[in-house]
Amino acid sequence: MLKKFLAMALTVLMTLTLAACAGSGTSDSDNTDTTVKEDITLTLLMCGDGTTKESLDKLLERYTEETGVKVETLFIAATWGDYVTKVQTMVGGGEDLDAMILAIEGVSKFLDMGIAEPIDDWIQENQELANAVLDDTNPMHQEIFKDAEGNTYALPFSYNNVVMHFNTQRLEEAGLELPEENWSKEEFLAYCEALTTEENGVKKYAVTLPYGEYFCLEAWLINNNAAYMNEDFTESTINSPESVEIFQLMQDLIYKYGYAPIPEQNVSAIEQLMNGQVAMGSWGRWPTANYIASDFTDVAVQYLPSFQTNQQIFGVDGIFVLKNSKNIEAAKDLAGWISQKEFASEYLTVGNIPCLNTLAKEKIDELGLPQNAEIFYKDALTTDFKAVSSPPQYAEMSNIVLTALSDILINQADVQATLDDAAEQMNTILSANQ
Repeated sequence: MLKKFLAMALTVLMTLTLAACAGSGTSDSDNTDTTVKEDITLTLLMCGDGTTKESLDKLLERYTEETGVKVETLFIAATWGDYVTKVQTMVGGGEDLDAMILAIEGVSKFLDMGIAEPIDDWIQENQELANAVLDDTNPMHQEIFKDAEGNTYALPFSYNNVVMHFNTQRLEEAGLELPEENWSKEEFLAYCEALTTEENGVKKYAVTLPYGEYFCLEAWLINNNAAYMNEDFTESTINSPESVEIFQLMQDLIYKYGYAPIPEQNVSAIEQLMNGQVAMGSWGRWPTANYIASDFTDVAVQYLPSFQTNQQIFGVDGIFVLKNSKNIEAAKDLAGWISQKEFASEYLTVGNIPCLNTLAKEKIDELGLPQNAEIFYKDALTTDFKAVSSPPQYAEMSNIVLTALSDILINQADVQATLDDAAEQMNTILSANQ
């Protein structure tokens, strides 16, 4: 249908072009000889180090074959907050950008900047294609890409939750099975005790903590009925008793119990899990790329411990169209094409979870790694999710949160005092949202 729609659009464009030329006094014979199809090249901006550029470009060649529209990809290696800031600078500098991937962390700021183009007209004109996505994705994911007036800016593409990853060889050595999905704080600490060992002066730890990971850290908090801030992003709650309890637990896991190593800036926690130095770590689906590259199969996943509740976190991304695009309609068609199952099934093989629930089940079951991987998608169409805290000031919030975490885990700073200070800094910034 998309191909048919573009063909019709191009026919109309060519007709209008011919009419304009005739009105300026050009003869019909001249039109027949010289009128050619407009050559369109779209720029698609991606967040990342470019490791997927080759495969992405190859997939996008199909779009060019179908539509005649070329696509150039540009990767920016940055956090989501910095990525949005760089896009703002590029747009302000007059660079030609047409479409871009954007995750929840940058959506609020991006919409506040006013440089995104709604896609409601594309949805209405391509209802079958749109419904193929909307009927198979979580309504909570869809809401992330709407503004206060209900305008839609993207279709859900991929997402992640946060679960606990286990080195199953370490579990076996400790005589442990994978815990049940509602395992408690007490059970978690019992696992930590059993999985912390020392032999010939070599210590193996139970768990690595989410150092430097805003998304994964808040996943721990929400399982204790805590969060970085309230739902309308007007006030920090990082120093609530429930939040303090989790930060204190993390500090204690290192210094009181000895169950976790002191985080190191340039040490890969995922590598530590694979080599057995730690037995557990909390991430989304992205470590599967590391597992496959290292031929590591001794891994299983389970929900995070239910400190007070069993609550999942989510982050989601989609393809946005930029208002300054010189080819708005073509950019919308590209975004819609990328969001369809055919493209997503080949691009979202590992790392992210496809937002299309049927595709997520298909791809994750097909991969067969890690064990119990169905927890990545089995609640995908429920409301048992909480969005990661993503205010317009996400970059500033992330810096404050992760600085506080570093002080607590590295410098053994007083937890309550550190979080009180972080809350004060956050509130100064969040007051702009009131």
